[in-house]
Amino acid sequence: MSTSRTTPRHPTSGEPDFPAWLAGLSDETLVRLCEGRADVATPPPASLGVLASRLRLPASTARALGTLTWPELLVLSTAAALGADSGPVPVGALLERLGVDHDDAAFRAAVDTLRELALVWGDPAYARIVPVTGAAVDAAPVTAPHPGEPVGARLDAAWNGLSERALGVLTAVARGRTPAGSLGPAASETVRAAAAELVEAGLASVTGTADGEVVVPRAHALDRARHGARASGSTLLDLPWWSESGTGNRGSAGTGPTAGTSSADGIDASGGVAALDLLHRCDALIATLSLHPAATLKAGGVGVRELRRIARAAGVGEAELPLLLEVLAAAGLIAVGDTDVGETGFDSVWAPTEAADVWSGRGRARRWADLVLAWWSMPRAPWRVGSEIEGGGTVPALGDPVGPPAAGERDRVLRALSGLEPGAAPGDDLVPEVVRWFSPMWFSRAGARPCTEIVAEARRLGLVVGTTATRAARLLVSGRPAAPAPPVEDLEPILTAALPEPVSEVIVQADLTILAPGPLVPELAADFDLLADVESAGAATTYRVTETSLRRALDSGRTAAGIRELLARTSVTPVPQSLDYLIEDVARRHGRLRAGAALSFLRCDDPSLVAQVLSSPVVERCALRSVAPTVLISQARPLDLVEALREHGFAPVVEDTSGAVVALTRPVARVRAASPGRAPRVPTRVATPSELRTAITAMRSADRVRAARGPSGGGYSGEAAIARLHEAAGSGTAVTVSVVDAQGRSTSRLVVPVSVAGGRIEGVEPDSAEAVSLPLHRVISVSDVDPTR
Repeated sequence: MSTSRTTPRHPTSGEPDFPAWLAGLSDETLVRLCEGRADVATPPPASLGVLASRLRLPASTARALGTLTWPELLVLSTAAALGADSGPVPVGALLERLGVDHDDAAFRAAVDTLRELALVWGDPAYARIVPVTGAAVDAAPVTAPHPGEPVGARLDAAWNGLSERALGVLTAVARGRTPAGSLGPAASETVRAAAAELVEAGLASVTGTADGEVVVPRAHALDRARHGARASGSTLLDLPWWSESGTGNRGSAGTGPTAGTSSADGIDASGGVAALDLLHRCDALIATLSLHPAATLKAGGVGVRELRRIARAAGVGEAELPLLLEVLAAAGLIAVGDTDVGETGFDSVWAPTEAADVWSGRGRARRWADLVLAWWSMPRAPWRVGSEIEGGGTVPALGDPVGPPAAGERDRVLRALSGLEPGAAPGDDLVPEVVRWFSPMWFSRAGARPCTEIVAEARRLGLVVGTTATRAARLLVSGRPAAPAPPVEDLEPILTAALPEPVSEVIVQADLTILAPGPLVPELAADFDLLADVESAGAATTYRVTETSLRRALDSGRTAAGIRELLARTSVTPVPQSLDYLIEDVARRHGRLRAGAALSFLRCDDPSLVAQVLSSPVVERCALRSVAPTVLISQARPLDLVEALREHGFAPVVEDTSGAVVALTRPVARVRAASPGRAPRVPTRVATPSELRTAITAMRSADRVRAARGPSGGGYSGEAAIARLHEAAGSGTAVTVSVVDAQGRSTSRLVVPVSVAGGRIEGVEPDSAEAVSLPLHRVISVSDVDPTR
């Protein structure tokens, strides 16, 4: 953003240069600097001079700015506006421009962070920034306070005097990715009139750019449009009202917060309820893919039609299916490969792995933890599925990653919500503003959609309740950004505490439903999964008893008496007569038909029932024929025959050669995972503090050796040469550039660089004023010019 500059009022003589200031820092301070800006420490610099050069590279500076919060970026922008890139600026001038006291905690914290990152340097009583930082912050999506802009009561008066159109334009500009609104040829007269009204009220300025005029809100007006009126004593650097515990959405700017306190335990418990539903849906999805694997597209991934089929079969919503599939894949529970289901072969399909069987047998907290860590680290972004791809088409589920690294986006969003007080609930419409406060540079590129979509995913994972982060979410972001995920052993106890306690009693109701007021203990859960179908899952699970579910229990070896005893023992209410009748009726009809292998046979002591079967469509479908009044044989396999009979209202069972009832199940698909389930969160290794201390010791030793050898003529090479060129371009000073041609001959040119970009140095020769263009890859060294020249 464009900011007004103030000429420094203090001379720069005697101020140590940046490399010398860096060398004067303690080893521990340098370790923290290298931890905060890890890119400058890999590989380890040869000397502190090289470290100083890396710190002044535009790419490294941009990365450092990307880690700043809004208060830190605002302080840095204000320093740049006061001319800190050309000389030291008194800290008092910063305090005055920002309207804060000398002992303001938010200001001190911001300055300390900026100094730790070497974005602000020099005497503690002053603030200096290198020219590269000044150029970067000028383009940042932040507006420094302007002298004389309305604040306090003056701001209230100006705000209240705005028309609806002016207030609408100001709010729209403030909520955009960058605090600037275009007033190009397409702008209507209404918008132009609103902009003029804002300028007249002192709440905005209109600035000309290469693309035309833009309206830029003043800093305090921008803050008011985004967060509402500030409480008395609050400054631009303080977190807005939505950061406080027990707050909800505001109806409109300037109104008070809505009370809605929730304890941390209650928030975690609500996350545990969401986790139970998540586990239920994942189990249903694994069961579905075991029988009907998901076919892949030629280009990779799973198409829309296949997603719809899977959603219907598993009983899950189409909107949540991409998330479930991606998480299961990231956890290594499903994978793509070739498999068989019975005698049917499938090529290149998504099906469960053998790890899914192990995972299904684990405790709920461990299963939940596996899914959470898989989501946290996976490279794909499920919310992008269905988005349009440049060049045509849409993003498929389980395809190649699309867009920025998804793990980093999740880190930023959850880190922002975790930065609020535990009971704060800003509301869905303010989630983008919360994220912008903690990651303004990233928000200016990504916009609001990733914020809301990631929060929606985190809710399904039980990590966010409403807009409040749970303890598990806060653990995930407890380390530095881009740090490895915490081990499952640290996460599992937190998730265990969040899950509701298992229960051993149910409520049997007259409408043939069974209500479990919490998750059932494992042995009862297995029994009720056989006896009834899950109708809804969550804090309480609702089961529905049907003829099909009762036959499933009887097929597995349960008896009618055993089912009645189970219900009578576990139900806190009497078993209703309607359910007792249903059990008796199904059990009476169950097993009267007996199937075996002929491929299979069917026998029954009741000839009339055999006659009913012979008159049904099953005869043609399974090639049934009579060999005796009470015996039929079929060309279908026993399980196929039994399922066909059940579809037409019969209740057969399968028996072995001794006449004992056996339970047959369909074969399931399993594939071998070709790669680990979770991709590493950090692709490159980050140096440890002990390694950084060793590297800093080596740098100091190299500097002492170089000093003992005497001056080297002030030459720069490698990254240091590029950094010196950027500095010269920013300050307009001349340097000597040595380049080598295609034949290996070296020449030197005196150049005042104008720009260093696109692989070339563009500048002018100071003596002749001729334009100079040199290829950057042929530069072998850069030397300073004698200032008396």
